[in-house]
Amino acid sequence: MKNLKNKVIAITGGATGIGFALAKTLGSEGAKIVIGEPRKEKLIKAVDDLKDMGIEAFEAYLDVTDLKSVEDFAEFTIKCFGRVDMLINNAGIAGARGRIDKVDVVEAKKIFDVNFFGVWHGCAVFSKKMIDQGTKAAIYNLGSENSLFIAVPKSVAYVASKHSVFALSESLRNDLPDFIHVGTIFPGYVDTPLTSQAEGGMDADEFAKIVKEQIKNEEHIIVSHAYNNVHIEKRNNEISSAYKKYAPRYDGDDEYDVKTILSKL
Repeated sequence: MKNLKNKVIAITGGATGIGFALAKTLGSEGAKIVIGEPRKEKLIKAVDDLKDMGIEAFEAYLDVTDLKSVEDFAEFTIKCFGRVDMLINNAGIAGARGRIDKVDVVEAKKIFDVNFFGVWHGCAVFSKKMIDQGTKAAIYNLGSENSLFIAVPKSVAYVASKHSVFALSESLRNDLPDFIHVGTIFPGYVDTPLTSQAEGGMDADEFAKIVKEQIKNEEHIIVSHAYNNVHIEKRNNEISSAYKKYAPRYDGDDEYDVKTILSKL
């Protein structure tokens, strides 16, 4: 969406951190913002701050782990502005640190409930609204640098949830109508309440400006932290090396290609 003026953007978990920074940055381009958030006081303050900046904004209570709550959020967004042009699935949590045999599986499931199924709920509910509208729209899911490589050791549940978000986004790119653009945002270390245990991350407003330009350019892969190239190249080289050694290309190797096989059904 090269022109964000008057576009209706719903943001989950948008009262603080990256979500709020995106609300400010996109709102400054003339977008209309609806924030869904479970922390009532922070939610009200965030929307008041947006309004003080001259941004048209509304707030709604939202629990992304509850499908009905997400459905209500979508209905509220449309009630406010008559449509929805963009969803940013930003809500996320960390926690359950430790080696897998030491992590409480209940805590790990809580992370997946928010970071993965919360995104699933948003995509399922809002994509239906967008399909019914039949007009150009977009969905952006917050992954992480941990969607691409292991940035934070002993965070197996968080890392796995963020890998899953990337897979979900890529599936939607294939499955949804062409008029619904789907992208994944891959934050590196950004200073937010989620990363308050260690300073030194990128400023959230700076990050949001980097993201904004890629949203306007309708990118599918939205990135920020340059040094991640080093880590990603290492992982890609490992994959490429394994294939070259144990599964090198040969004439007719598409005989076992799943897309080729499924195309014959």
